[in-house]
Amino acid sequence: MNEYKLDSDLLNLLPPWYRRILDYQQICRTEQTEFETIYNTLNVVNQNLFLQTMDEGTVSQWEKIFGITADPATETLDFRRARIINRLSMQPPYTLGFLYQKLDELIGKGKWEVNVDYPNYTLYIKSSAINQSYAIEVAYTVNHIKPAHIVYINQPFLSEGLSIDESVNLTQLVYNYKLGAWGLGVNPFVSEQDKGVIVLPEQRTVQTALLTDTANFVESDITSVRINGTTTISDITKSVSGSIVTVEYTVNSAQAQTVTQIELLNSSGNVLTSASVYVPITDPATFTHSIPVQEATT
Repeated sequence: MNEYKLDSDLLNLLPPWYRRILDYQQICRTEQTEFETIYNTLNVVNQNLFLQTMDEGTVSQWEKIFGITADPATETLDFRRARIINRLSMQPPYTLGFLYQKLDELIGKGKWEVNVDYPNYTLYIKSSAINQSYAIEVAYTVNHIKPAHIVYINQPFLSEGLSIDESVNLTQLVYNYKLGAWGLGVNPFVSEQDKGVIVLPEQRTVQTALLTDTANFVESDITSVRINGTTTISDITKSVSGSIVTVEYTVNSAQAQTVTQIELLNSSGNVLTSASVYVPITDPATFTHSIPVQEATT
């Protein structure tokens, strides 16, 4: 680490005719000692800001933090510094940024969503329910790093889109007979001739009103959820935003230890959607279904 450079020869900084005066010579020698003391103190502070150059006093303070009993007779200062660096490397800062890093490692980038309800001290982590084999490890990691007063709620997420498209086909009527030239029974009087498709699905003709009306119908058609083919949950929350239908409900460990299948049902008990998932249930888990109604793209 570079040290501060200090020119402590104060007498040379004075005009030449001052340097000959004995009083100024004595003042400069006294001030020079004080400046050198400040200089040395600043360098010590600068070195103690970095683990690689901190002095024995700062190393001892870090050792007290980690509960290390040092043996200066057998352990060099460089070794004690290296030990502190190693201990710090195993103590990451438990911040949201660190949590995001761990979720990227466990779940994958872009495959999770974190929401913090600060007034209610609740941490929600939303991720795909299709494969939650990592859920136990995520729960262990989160419970290890979160503050004790924060409640962690797992939110498995399923996206089940509904696509609509439109095509228009033209058929032309062809008259097979003309006046005075009828061959009765030979050909039909009129036949249809296919002229092909005049509006392709790629032209994206479906309007927002149709998407919104369809989303509202889907929302009204869903009345309950069935998990693992046996347990029906009627306490569900439904909403429509634009053309996206959202369905939410909570599953606790008394209803299922592990959720392996989820079905959305209508009022007649008919299955509207069905998905195979894997979600271990330790604490209550809030499931979220997102059903975007959109124009199909090819």
